[in-house]
Amino acid sequence: MVRILNETRRSIVAENAKEVRGILGRMRGLMLKKSPECVILVAPSSSISASSIHMFFMLQRIDVIWADDELRVVDLLSNLKPWSLRIFRPSKPARYVIECPSGTIERTKTKRGDRLSFNKPQRRNLEHIYSEIG
Repeated sequence: MVRILNETRRSIVAENAKEVRGILGRMRGLMLKKSPECVILVAPSSSISASSIHMFFMLQRIDVIWADDELRVVDLLSNLKPWSLRIFRPSKPARYVIECPSGTIERTKTKRGDRLSFNKPQRRNLEHIYSEIG
């Protein structure tokens, strides 16, 4: 899981976002999720087409944040309606697509040009964990 921070606004976008890199996972995103956490869809490279999304089979409204290779927000959309038949594309090439519950952009005051960071929890050394257990 990944913690997403908006470094510019000093706000937490998500505490436990799931990072998805594979094509099937990216196609699925938050489809059929009743109460979504944020998900980070990672495109193979920065582009408009590879970071496009759809709202087919979505069960609730979401916010979407697109970020480039340097984790700068290049575009965002709030409160996207489920089951919309349109394809949503960023205005500039993006590598990261962050799908979050509706209201996330407003809550975090995220804007174009903001700098994000992804923090993965540090994995502790297994030997250290085993020594604590027994």
